[in-house]
Amino acid sequence: MMDLKSIPQTRKDLDRYEVENVFHSWSFQPTLSPRRVVSANGIRFKDEDGREFLDFSSCFISHSMGHQDPRVVDALCEQARTLCSFAPVFSTKPRAMLARALAEVTPGDLSRTFFTLGGAEANEAAVKICHQYTGRRKILARYRSYHGATAASMTLSVGDPRSWAQVPGGTAWVPVPQPYCYRCMFGQKYPECDLRCVTYIDEVIELEGGSELVAGIILEPVTGANGLIVPPEGYLQALRSICDKWGILMIADEVMTGFGRTGKWFAVDHWGVVPDIMCLAKGLTSAYVPLGATVVRKSIGDRFKEQFFSHGATYAGHALACATALRVIQVYQEDRLIENAERMGRYLLEKAHELQERHPCIGDVRGLGLFVGLELVKNRKTRAPIIPVGAKILPGDNPKLAVAKKIVEMGMIAMAANPSNVIVMGPPLIVKKEEIDEGVAIMDKALEEADAVVEE
Repeated sequence: MMDLKSIPQTRKDLDRYEVENVFHSWSFQPTLSPRRVVSANGIRFKDEDGREFLDFSSCFISHSMGHQDPRVVDALCEQARTLCSFAPVFSTKPRAMLARALAEVTPGDLSRTFFTLGGAEANEAAVKICHQYTGRRKILARYRSYHGATAASMTLSVGDPRSWAQVPGGTAWVPVPQPYCYRCMFGQKYPECDLRCVTYIDEVIELEGGSELVAGIILEPVTGANGLIVPPEGYLQALRSICDKWGILMIADEVMTGFGRTGKWFAVDHWGVVPDIMCLAKGLTSAYVPLGATVVRKSIGDRFKEQFFSHGATYAGHALACATALRVIQVYQEDRLIENAERMGRYLLEKAHELQERHPCIGDVRGLGLFVGLELVKNRKTRAPIIPVGAKILPGDNPKLAVAKKIVEMGMIAMAANPSNVIVMGPPLIVKKEEIDEGVAIMDKALEEADAVVEE
């Protein structure tokens, strides 16, 4: 064994370690090292060559308030000097205060939180709470969803090709459709459809055993990586009524949409719906430190005063992460970043529609707040997708990846390597109008790569 204090660290060495020693997520393992980032500030970052890039994805919808805000860094450092972590059977001030803050900002009577290390674990905890609270095992999940990479979370990521390699586990799952108006699985058109995608769920619950066997349904209020699907008006309200009718729990996966991404504190706030369980991460700490949270309504939390809660984790409420999250949430409020997301989001959506007018590869534009998607097609009339469902896990390039590569070449990143046909633009909530113009101009040029394969 070499002296671990003297591991070689030249650029060539680091490149070799990336290729030989690192397992890279959701990819064929690289033969060349990825671009190495050395610093970041605001909505920009630099690589080791000193080249600056625009972050138009908030690092895949996680760095919601931008990079290296000194107020958050100071709070993190101050907590680190006092107490980084302790066994979760003890209380710490950051954990107690963060739990209270979440009870304040989340809707309705969501009030008791289990802290995790990230979004997948938050959804995993939600599944266990749902099972234990109801005594049932079946959970409905919507096609074109992604809920994380742990066993139950991946099982419930129905229709995401990344789940195909996963042996289903952790829960009994039942797939149902998305409210995907652009590609309605029932061949209907909103609003004449009378929300067939919701009435279908009602039928499925009955056929799957209703109140006796179905525990809940998990959903992203606005679907993220698998298409940025915004539900039509009335959908979430109708689904809430169906859950109440059958006595099943609604689990809202707000890992991507929480903390202002859609222009409100949480996406469900747009429709005045209170879920039974809400799962949070990403924007919770703005990714400065890993942290997730599973927040439940008072009646569910109170049940576990008498019923044993059969779940836990060594880092359930890591003090350093909780102190960071608390400061991040305060900054959202202090700087009125939720309001900025709503205002700049409207502008970004306008610019996205202008892109659609110029590029035949864009079949649909949709979004909410600073969460805007461009759906790419081969043909607007037939709506033929530009890539197949399994393209993400297949070797070789495709037109969507060509757009992604062009974006990076031009000095920007966006969510263009996700599994769906949609490229997502999601800059940090601190973004200004001129920075949106800069990002859209780069996207405008990069989309020419997809235009080249359009079939007229």
